[in-house]
This record gives sequence, structure tokens and C-alpha cells, in this order.
Amino acid sequence: MTTEPLRSSELVFTATFNEEATIENWVRGVAAHCPYADMLVIDDSSPDATGKILQSLQDEFPRLAVHTREGKLGLNTAHLHALSYGLQEGYGRVVTMDADGSHQPSQIPALLAAADSSPFVIGTRYRGGSHQAPPVRRALSRGANTAARVLLPMGISEYTTSFRVFSQPAMEVVTTADFHFRGYAFFIECLEVLHRAGVAMSEVPIDFLDRAGGVSKIPRAQIFLSIEALGQLAWRRHR
Repeated sequence: MTTEPLRSSELVFTATFNEEATIENWVRGVAAHCPYADMLVIDDSSPDATGKILQSLQDEFPRLAVHTREGKLGLNTAHLHALSYGLQEGYGRVVTMDADGSHQPSQIPALLAAADSSPFVIGTRYRGGSHQAPPVRRALSRGANTAARVLLPMGISEYTTSFRVFSQPAMEVVTTADFHFRGYAFFIECLEVLHRAGVAMSEVPIDFLDRAGGVSKIPRAQIFLSIEALGQLAWRRHR
């Protein structure tokens, strides 16, 4: 007889699209380092074997929930879906992260510990953290974060990584906000929404690795859209 696990107060979420090479390691890593947390994967109907792998893992990991969406609906909507689900299901905190191996499940406990005293926590590669992706990726990330610190100062050093912890107050702010930008620009706008709402933020150093498998999902156009979004957000703040 299978006994259903007790509902956790913490939910660890990731979004997938063609992550057959990495998703099993993500599930096993989260389960190993946060054995009492529930897991949520939102998959945009990956045409590879991601869905089949997740289905097989659910038998072994009863804390794993999988939401499959019809078509590629975007990273920003997946994150909003996860935060809304977290609120609806009564989770006290939701951890968001990538599934490609760049964010390490072993570092989740440090972010959760910081969330005991801060309603929003972000993992930083710059104040005590490290960025171990290829040089071009490092240069783009450093440039974007430097510009963000100048144009949208919030007292934090990291603006673009999605390795974050949202408490219920932070979830409520984000899920009720009117967002104007999609894709990766959403992550910067999300911080501005929290800042304008007066949500306190803290950072925890993380080690950002190169993806463990598969290919990058960042289109070149997203870089220019993020620059445009940063300029518009800065203009709105100072207008």
C-alpha cells in the first residue's frame, strides 16, 4: 500500500523544454538535498523525451508534480503559473530555478535559510558567488547586471538569474502585478515589481555552472529585448 507524503510547506519549481539530458538529475538532486520539499515541473510539451522521463520519475518520487502545457508558452508564464499554484496550494515558500544543471540543488538549503528572515531571496554570482559559464555568457551576464545596478538600484548585485525564493507576500505581489515584458526580461521586471511594492530582498552567493546537457534556450533577440526592457523600466522609475 502506497502512502501519500504529507504536504510540504516548500515547493521547488523548474520549467522545462527539451531537457531530457538534465531533468532526471534535477529531480534526484532536489529530492536528495530537500527531501521534505515538494517539486513542480512545468513542461511545455517538449518534443524530446522530457515528458516520458518525468512520467517515469513520478512513480519513484511521489512529491513530484508535473504540469504539461500545450505548446511553448514561455518561461515567464511558467514562473507565474508556479507562483500562482504555490499560493493556491498554501505553500509558504516557492523556490524557482533552472533545470539545466546551472543551478545546483545542493545550494537550495542556503537560500531557504536566508528566506527565514527575508520575504524574497535571490542567488547571486557576484557578491561571493561564482560564474562558471563560457566567457561570452559571463560577459553578457556581467554587462546586464552592471547596467541594472546603475539604472535600477535596489541594493542587490544580481538581477537576471532565476534561482530565487518567494515567500507568500512576494508571491502575492508578483501574481497580481501587470507585467509588460516576456522572456528573460521578465526576471528583471519581476525584481522591479517587488522593489516598488516594498518587498525586502536579500542575496545568497551561488556557484553558477555551465549547463550540464542540451542546448541553450536564450535567443539572441532576447538580449536586445532585455536591454530595451531595462531602459524602459529605468525611465518609468525616474519619470
